[in-house]
Amino acid sequence: MPLLVLLNGIGDMPQVWQDQVTSLPPGYKAVAPWVRGTRPGRNETFEMDAAADDVLALLNQHGVEQMDVCGLGLGAMVALNTAIRSPENVEHLVLTACQLAPPASALRAPKLAIRLTPRARLARMGVDKDRALATLTELARTDLRDGLANVTAKTLVIVGARDSENRATADELVAGIPGARLEVVPGAGAKANVDAPGVFNDLLYGFLADQPPGSDQPPGSDQRPASD
Repeated sequence: MPLLVLLNGIGDMPQVWQDQVTSLPPGYKAVAPWVRGTRPGRNETFEMDAAADDVLALLNQHGVEQMDVCGLGLGAMVALNTAIRSPENVEHLVLTACQLAPPASALRAPKLAIRLTPRARLARMGVDKDRALATLTELARTDLRDGLANVTAKTLVIVGARDSENRATADELVAGIPGARLEVVPGAGAKANVDAPGVFNDLLYGFLADQPPGSDQPPGSDQRPASD
């Protein structure tokens, strides 16, 4: 049974993938683990390679040799790093709102927003304030550009039409990853899977089934995301 791993971004819980898991085609198994360093109450910090290794550990946990990985924001960077570190274990790679080497200017606004948001309010959203700030600091030291040519997974890059902040990186990903394809979701922002779940799901599951855009999609099944 194909394993689909869905990875959340900073400030998101695994439930950000609810619309995708409830439309999961028959025959697939989906897991949505917390990205390392983002789960409240866990005494762990974010580190890019360690986060990718956590994803690779799912292979043994579920008894498979390959998996499909889909990530949003931070989760997309971890998904990409997973495919770079262990190309033979990632069959399909789907990236949305992905960055490669986030510039300090791009991280300044989210850092300020987190600093200004009361700790209790962030906690209600499932975000640990100190851990989120530490994650952004780690991202400022991250540069995945040199690894793009190592990716052998079939790759789909999805970007929202209103996501101007990530569009240039989307083009860079498609140019750098052999055979990668770009799809733009009309009317969507950075979280295309939330803003336009129907379109996103058609793209995601059509791609996993190796169907061209516009092909009929199999009906979804009512399954819930795992959060462990």
